[in-house]
Amino acid sequence: MTKSTYNELINDSLVHQSVTERLEDFGGKNRIELDNELISLILDLYNDDQDFPYQKIRKFSMGDILAYLQATHRYYLTKKLPEIEQSLLHIFSKYGQTHELLAELCLFFNEYKNDLVEHVKMEEREFFPYIKKLMKASAGEYTKAEITDLLNSASISQFTEHHDSIEDELKEVSQIIHRYSPVERPPMPYRVFLNQVEFFELELRKHAIIEDHVLVPMAVELEAQLRASL
Repeated sequence: MTKSTYNELINDSLVHQSVTERLEDFGGKNRIELDNELISLILDLYNDDQDFPYQKIRKFSMGDILAYLQATHRYYLTKKLPEIEQSLLHIFSKYGQTHELLAELCLFFNEYKNDLVEHVKMEEREFFPYIKKLMKASAGEYTKAEITDLLNSASISQFTEHHDSIEDELKEVSQIIHRYSPVERPPMPYRVFLNQVEFFELELRKHAIIEDHVLVPMAVELEAQLRASL
């Protein structure tokens, strides 16, 4: 087996584990059941998002898309961020204040984590509940007066206008590490941390793509249908 083939298998394994693991809620007690084709399409998206046929994912229900995105939020907050923080704590315990990179790295990552947590909380508090209300309205659970109030209270464009590219900020972590050691390789703990951060950056980018190119267009279409029904 060539090294490139081995690396591809490792990457595919990590991606598959990452995508399926988030569907296990609270240690697998309440697994989120999604169509196998939808999971397969999400895995394909990790491999290549150029010219990806987003309409194939849009054929699934908004409820399924939303369930996956919310599972992803929980996965980030309860598993991925704590794992990355643990690696950073390991670096701190090994190098303490003697390493010139450490203070800058800790400060930046702590600020980034706070921004990400606030970003997720905003979506869970405002954006996703609005979409759930659109779904209920479409299912006939709201009167015309209630639909009018809903559409006047918020809009998808209002949320997307302030939708930050939170994943772009994470690039700064790897840039900080590479600035510290442009010639020789950083110590092993930093390389482990860097690998975690770069994979998490990939995670966040794919998550944003599903939100922006799948969920948002579906929600915009639903808004238009509801307005036309008034």
